[in-house]
Amino acid sequence: MKKRPRIIGIGIATMDIYCHQKRMYPGGNEFNIAYDAKLEGADAGFMGIFADDTVGGILEKTLTDAGIDTSRSHHETGSSGYALVNLQDGERVFLDWNKKGVTDLYPFQFTDAEIEYIRTFDVACISWGARVSKEMIERLAKGGVTICYDFYDNFTKADIQEISPYIKYGFFSCSHIGEEKTKEILEKCVGLGCRIAIGTRGANPAIAYDGREFYTQDVCKVKATDTMGAGDSYISSFLTNYLSVEADESLTTENKITASLKKAAEFAATVIVKDGALGVGYDVDPDRLSDIINL
Repeated sequence: MKKRPRIIGIGIATMDIYCHQKRMYPGGNEFNIAYDAKLEGADAGFMGIFADDTVGGILEKTLTDAGIDTSRSHHETGSSGYALVNLQDGERVFLDWNKKGVTDLYPFQFTDAEIEYIRTFDVACISWGARVSKEMIERLAKGGVTICYDFYDNFTKADIQEISPYIKYGFFSCSHIGEEKTKEILEKCVGLGCRIAIGTRGANPAIAYDGREFYTQDVCKVKATDTMGAGDSYISSFLTNYLSVEADESLTTENKITASLKKAAEFAATVIVKDGALGVGYDVDPDRLSDIINL
C-alpha cells in the first residue's frame, strides 16, 4: 500500500541569474528537491538560511506559494546566495557565484528541537554544498534522522568514509568516471552502512546498488532546454517513489528500486525542458543586482 512520503531538504537556497536572458531562477540542491518532491506528491519541507534582502524573500515565497513548509528556516542579515549562469546547447555553465552568502556564513548546528522536527520527515536531504559538517551529519543520524546525502561529483575517499556510515541513501554524480569505477564507489558507500547508493552518469545509464545487486536505468532522451536541477529532480523523484512503496510487502526490493529509478529518469526528463531548475523565473537587471541582493 502506498503512503504519502514526507521529505525535507536542509541546505541551499540560491538564485541562478542568467544575464543573457535577464532572468533569474530560484534553486539550490535541497531547495529543488523540496519543490520537486512536492510536485511528485510528497509532503515537503525546506530548512535553509534566508537573507534579509529582496532575493531572500523571493526564494522563501517561491516555496511557501508551492505549499512547502519553511517554518524552521533561519533568517540572517547578509547576502542571498546567487550564481551567474550561461547556457551552451542546453547545458548550464556556472560563470561565477558568491562564496559568502548566508548559507556559507551561518551553518546549521541543530538544536534538539530542530532535530525533533526533522525526525517528523521520512528522510532529510543534505548535500556536500549545504555546509552541514560531518559532525552534524553524525549528530542528526544519532538523533534518529534518516539522511539522504548528495556527494556531488567532487567527492573524496574521506567523504565516503566519514559520511556513509550515517546515511541511508547516497547519490553520486559520476559522469566523469567509468562504469566500473562507479560501481566501486557505490559498493564502498553501501559497505560502510548506506542502504542504497546511486550514481547518475549524465547521458549514460544510472547505476544503483543495495548491497546485493546492481541496477541500471537508461535516461529518457529529450532535447534539453536547461539541465539545471536535473540531478536534484532525480533524487527527489527516486525518494518520493521509493518511500511510497518501501513498506509494501507485496513488492520485492528489486521491483521497488527498479520502478523508482524508472520514475526518476522520467521525471528528470520533464525538468530539463524547463527554464531554470524549476521553471519558475523572474525578470532581473544584471547591472543592478545590488538593488535586490546585499552585495
